[in-house]
This record gives sequence, C-alpha cells and structure tokens, in this order.
Amino acid sequence: MSETNRQGAAAEIIFSGDELLRGDTLNTNQAYLGQRLLDLGIFATHALCVADDLQAMVRAIRASLERHPVILVLSGGLGPTDDDLTREAVEEALGRPLEHREDLFELIRARFVSRGMVMGDSNRKQASIPQGATAIPLTGTAPGFHLQQGDTLVVALPGVPWELQQMWEDTVEPLLRARPEGARAAQTVRRIRTFGIGESTLAETLSEFDWHAPAVTIGTRAHLDGVTVILRGPSAAGGGGGLEAVETRIRAILGERVYSLNDESLAEVVGKLLRRIGCTVAVAESCTGGLVGKRITDMPGSSEYFLGGVTAYDNRIKTEVLGVPADVLAVRGAVSMELAAAMAEGVCRLTGADCALSTTGVAGPGGGSDDKPVGLVYIGSVVKSVTSVERLHFPGQREHIRERAAFAALDLLRRRLLQQPPA
Repeated sequence: MSETNRQGAAAEIIFSGDELLRGDTLNTNQAYLGQRLLDLGIFATHALCVADDLQAMVRAIRASLERHPVILVLSGGLGPTDDDLTREAVEEALGRPLEHREDLFELIRARFVSRGMVMGDSNRKQASIPQGATAIPLTGTAPGFHLQQGDTLVVALPGVPWELQQMWEDTVEPLLRARPEGARAAQTVRRIRTFGIGESTLAETLSEFDWHAPAVTIGTRAHLDGVTVILRGPSAAGGGGGLEAVETRIRAILGERVYSLNDESLAEVVGKLLRRIGCTVAVAESCTGGLVGKRITDMPGSSEYFLGGVTAYDNRIKTEVLGVPADVLAVRGAVSMELAAAMAEGVCRLTGADCALSTTGVAGPGGGSDDKPVGLVYIGSVVKSVTSVERLHFPGQREHIRERAAFAALDLLRRRLLQQPPA
C-alpha cells in the first residue's frame, strides 16, 4: 500500500517469534491488525518482527514508546515456554513487576480440564501479568492483557491468529472505540475494490488527484483479486464531505472495474448477483483445476445457486463428459477460444445451469509455445444461452497464473450478470 500521509492517530506493532523470522510461520497477524486499525482510523506506522530475545524485545518496546503511538500491540510470546518472553519484556521495559493472578491461574486450569488435558507446571507463568495491567479474557490458554503507559495503550495478544482475532474484536476494538475523539483523531476509511486494471495504470487513470492531500489521502493495495483503492480522511458529519466527493469521482472514472465498496470479495458479489437475477451456475475447469468452484463454494449459502463443476484436465473428459466436439480439439487445440466456449456450453447441458464458466490455458512452467505462451488463458462464459470468451495473458508463476485466472473468471461472470435484469 502506498500511503505517506501520517496525520491522525498512529499505531505500532511488535511481533515476537523466531519462527516468524525463519519463515516457518506466515505472519498473517500483520495484515489482520493493519486492516482492523485502519478501519478505526488509526494508521500503523511501524511493524517490527523481533527474535525470541529478551533484550531485543525490551529495546523494541522502549523505542516504540518514545514515539508515543496511540496503541502499541505486542503479538506472541505469551505461551508457557522459556522462549515466551513478552511478559518479562514488558516488565523490564516499563518497570512494572509481574504479579501472579490466582484467578487467571484457575481459569487456565479450567480451560485444560474442559479439553480433557492436565495442565503442566510450566503453564503457571501464564497467570502472571504486569502490575496495573488488565487481563483479556481467554480464548485459548494464554491470557492477553492491556495497560495504559503514558499516552499509549499497550496491548499484549497471543500469536495464534484465531486467538488474537477474537481478543482484538471482543476486547481491544471496544477499548479503542471508547477513547475520546481527541485521543485518536477519528478518520473515515473507504475501500474501492477493482479488477481488470493494474496498479500503475490505475495510478495514471487517477492522476487528477493529489494522492497525499491533507484532506483525503489515497493509497492502493494490489493483490491477485485486483487492486483496492483506499481513501482516508477525517470523519465529517453529513456523509464524509471531501472524502465522499473523492470516492464518487473515482467510482465514475473506474466504472465497471469497481466491484465492491464494502470489502466484499468477487465471489460474494457474484453470489449476490446470481440471487438477484435468480440464476444458477456451473463450472468446467482445466488449467484452474477446481479453483473457480472453490471460490464460489467458499461463500456460505452458495448451494442456492451453484450446481456443480467438472475438472476436465484430460482431453477425454472434455469430450466424453462435457461433450466437446473432437474436431474442436483436433483443429483448435486444448487451449483455444473455441474449446473454452465448448466447455462452458457443455457444462450447462450437463447440469442444466443458467450460467457457466470455463477455463483453459497454459499455467506453466512448461508447455508454452510462441503461439500459446505460458500464462495464456481463455475464459468461457454462458449467461442465459449466450456464450462469450475472453483471451487473457497472466504473468507470474504457475500458482499465480491459476489464481489470477480463477478471479478473472468470476469477474467476467460479474460483468455479464450486471447486464441482466433482476428476477
């Protein structure tokens, strides 16, 4: 995300764990916390990963507090082992002795009992928190805690993602929302999710704006499912003021490339459109190997509109199951516009679906040629008996090409469904 305006409330995050630095564990907590903070109008200006070393953690905490963030989040290091050092680091950095809490000890013991397990002696250390801290209710077996240190709310959370997320949403967010507005400089955040336009092209398209204007800051975040335009500015009564005007103008410029204004995924948007027009869908996949069907069925309630799919990797499945004419394969080949159309039409016949998607292409790393290079993908679609095919060329490694193709298939269906009247 490119964003340089640092006005308003600031947050810092320190992650502890050798496993994060080694790459053994993917640090998904950083993405989660960064987005949740931004939704509160608080920008994370620093995010640091520190080894399981007491003095390194103490130095990191002290350095952060010298910058006076509104909140300092400590993630990880609250377990029972010798390398879980967050409690001790806070004790030394803040000069707050650890205090044993018998009530926490009993809660931890009860949690073990409820799981049919016996608590070990090492877990006793988890019942100690810094003097003056408030414990955060258990989600696993590691209590979190929070305390006020000068201008900064210091929050310690477990590193296990689902435990961290529950504690954040149940305890920490309510604390931040309850803070006086003067303490956290309220901001409004708007997200405009787009597909089918690259980050550099999008920047050129929106060149009429000052991306670093004090009133409204514009940033972008690029992922395989498109580019999100992130707007941030002071909250204003009556609908956002300048922020709302910027959002309206950007939406007008980008047109149908915009697929969501409230952080919905492409699959969510497609599902809502299918419900709106009363249509069902099926998929026939070759190069994506079931990814399109997975994306659709990731959505709760997708059984209302998703009938099924065929992963037709072998040409025999294309002809014998989907009914693709043998001469299409013989003349046009397995990666062609005609083949994509025949696959989509075939799965419609097979399932009785109103709509269909198909994918066929060269995902690599081998198998490409001058005429059909690695990254070439044809996406077929049928909507109410009308067939359409798009030819696309995706960069990246095999997994990225397959993921991009799956998202592009969903976006093609989204754009076609937008043209249909509601049921």
